[in-house]
Amino acid sequence: MESTFTYKLLAFLTSFSSWQAYLVVLLVLFSCGMGIPIPEDLTLIAAGVLAGLGTISLPGAIIVGLIGVMAGDTFMFLMGRKFGHKVFKLPGFRRLFTEKRIRKAEEKILNNSKFICFVARFLPGARSAVFLSSGTMGVPFWVFFTLDGLAALISVPFWVVLAWYFSQNLERALSLAKKFQFYIALGVGVLILIYIIIKKIRSTSPSKT
Repeated sequence: MESTFTYKLLAFLTSFSSWQAYLVVLLVLFSCGMGIPIPEDLTLIAAGVLAGLGTISLPGAIIVGLIGVMAGDTFMFLMGRKFGHKVFKLPGFRRLFTEKRIRKAEEKILNNSKFICFVARFLPGARSAVFLSSGTMGVPFWVFFTLDGLAALISVPFWVVLAWYFSQNLERALSLAKKFQFYIALGVGVLILIYIIIKKIRSTSPSKT
């Protein structure tokens, strides 16, 4: 997270109060889900700070966070389902999703559709591309929504509660967020590696007759 951008975004998001704060957090999270380059985790941290300052409630911050991320992810999935690969030629989508980015997402989905729908929530640079490609490639809606929802139930409360707890010490909250982002990325990388190894072993082991 770039410090200047981080503080500007946090200052903007935390400048609202009451229902306006809920609405802005919701809209920003929805935009994040659509692939607009705004850090989703940072937006959730801002919601937690707002809750810590008493501007909004903690349960409200978590609920609006869940609604925002799931709405954005679902929109991308349904766009992919409705338009297929033509979606990548639509205005706006052409700029956000390069051929290389889409090709990587499709390769992951082709081999591990269920697994990647869960893991993508913890991969900031891949979320929107994966969910959009999941729709174009015919991943069942219930698979996408269930696994993405399960991942959101883990990630959203984590970031919101972390920021809520350290809301009186923003420097500390952002420092911990950076560390956790690294460890989460490392953990997801290890999880993917284990999954690939297990899958490889299963594919090479002789089948029972």
